[in-house]
Amino acid sequence: MNSPALDTEVARYVARGYGIESRTPSQVVLARQRRIGWFWNTIFVILTGGLWLIYVIYRLANRKYDRVVLTASGDGVRRS
Repeated sequence: MNSPALDTEVARYVARGYGIESRTPSQVVLARQRRIGWFWNTIFVILTGGLWLIYVIYRLANRKYDRVVLTASGDGVRRS
C-alpha cells in the first residue's frame, strides 16, 4: 500500500524537475540531470575562439545525475 506522505514528498521532487526511476510501495528512486551553465560557457567559447567548446561537448556527453531515494517508514519519509 502506498504511503500518502511518500506520495506527497514524491510530488514535491517531481515539481522540482526530478523524474521517477523506480518505485515500490515503500520506496521511490528519483533522478534528474545536472544543468549546464550556458551563459559563462558561451562567453568562454567566444573569448577562446572556440577552444572552450571542446570542454562543453565533453560535459554534454558526460552529464551527471542527482539521485534521491525516498523510503516510507513508520515515522514519516526518509531521504537517502
